Amino acid sequence: MNLSFKDLRFIIEAIEHQINGYQERLQVIEEVDEDEAADLGNDIKFLELLLADMTTTLDQNTTEREDIAYEQALSEALEETFAEWETIEAMTAEEACEHIRAISYQALE
Repeated sequence: MNLSFKDLRFIIEAIEHQINGYQERLQVIEEVDEDEAADLGNDIKFLELLLADMTTTLDQNTTEREDIAYEQALSEALEETFAEWETIEAMTAEEACEHIRAISYQALE
């Protein structure tokens, strides 16, 4: 299944809400109904593991998306720069490196 960033955020929020609801219910029935308390405890653990997996997936997708955006921005900036360099007659290697470094910092922003 391919989930978008928004899909994952929505699911994570729903799981967090469900965990909170189960924890509140567990506090109320903990000493009254041991069977239901045990079931809720198991469900909470399951949801916490699911939440951790979903959060990891979201973090990975976010990082990948940021990396792709950075690479695209850097590539576009470098293409523009190289196009400009065709009109510049002379540039030292040090000046070129400094120019590329400045472009990479701009792409990070």
